[in-house]
Amino acid sequence: MTGISPNRLALIAILSACIAYGTGMGLTLPLLSLILERMGVPGSLNGLNLATAGLSALVITPYVPGWIHKIGTAQLLVAALGVAAAALVTIYHVPSLWLFFPARFVLGSALNALFVVTEFWINRLADERNRGRYVALYTICMAGSFGIGPAILQVIGTRGFAPFGLGAALLSFAIIPVLLVRRSAPLIEERATSSVWATLRSAPMVFAASCVFGAIDSGIVGLVPVYAVRLGYTEAHAALCVTAVAAGSIVFQYPLGMLADRMHRRTLMVICAASGVAGAIVLPFTMATPLLAHLVLFVWGGMILGIYSVGLTLLGQRFKGAELVTANAGFIIAYCLGMIAGPAAQGIALDAWNPHGLMAAMGLVCAIYVGFLLAGRRRLTSEAA
Repeated sequence: MTGISPNRLALIAILSACIAYGTGMGLTLPLLSLILERMGVPGSLNGLNLATAGLSALVITPYVPGWIHKIGTAQLLVAALGVAAAALVTIYHVPSLWLFFPARFVLGSALNALFVVTEFWINRLADERNRGRYVALYTICMAGSFGIGPAILQVIGTRGFAPFGLGAALLSFAIIPVLLVRRSAPLIEERATSSVWATLRSAPMVFAASCVFGAIDSGIVGLVPVYAVRLGYTEAHAALCVTAVAAGSIVFQYPLGMLADRMHRRTLMVICAASGVAGAIVLPFTMATPLLAHLVLFVWGGMILGIYSVGLTLLGQRFKGAELVTANAGFIIAYCLGMIAGPAAQGIALDAWNPHGLMAAMGLVCAIYVGFLLAGRRRLTSEAA
């Protein structure tokens, strides 16, 4: 470790925990759903169990800033990783379906606490010269690691203790780099003066970015494959649509991060959101040619994730100190709200105008956000005049 700067070591620790989070979510979401399906559990109960992860985020996230203040940034991150690993092992051993719910709630709570801490830490570590690039590295690790979980399941299968044990091991290993940099982790000496909910109201354009991304992201992953199947794709080819989106999410983030450090970030946000509108309009005309459709999804996925990553960069620019960790908690809550509301509305649109209602709904969400951003810019300009 000699010769590596403290900032670089901290960045390694943050990204290791981020990868552990993404892998944990990417592993458990399909694994637990498949296990419940194998047990003969009705789809409604399976979906309810899946929703437990989102519920845990809404319940637990507002308390995380206070825990960071009392326990410490690195200490809370170590605790979250340890609890998530233990919960994953516990889920394998639970004897009853109904115990899946509290066990999954604990797992989701720990992973979301991890999410808040790492987003706060990356923004505290960065400065205005490199914030866009640091956040880009963070989102690249997040997007890439979500794909590690399903890949693990393809290699070792979904039966037995192996997937649970391996997932717990990955979460546990991420504790090591965090312990190595625990003395340089940021401290929150003072309490935030605003609650999470008050913070959400203080910067609506920034928090709306997270909500919009939550709505679009969950729709892309869950409903774009259905959209493709309804247009005649096989299930295997439909799954490749999500792969194309994931690849674009990884490739586009660092260039967007560099742009975020060189141009007006709100202008970049308008470009990303407008690309979301353009992608929703163009995709239906390309679906007859899978290669062209995958290219559109590649670009669309990268620009859509830019809404979140540039929003996170603006968050670090706008909030400091204790207010930053509260703002990060609010950012994740906004994402969860979008994740809950978005797919429900998009599913209704998918059936109402079969299947292109899905694209109409996604394009409309992005268009409303573009209008919101432009209206906010005009308001700031008129106030300055």
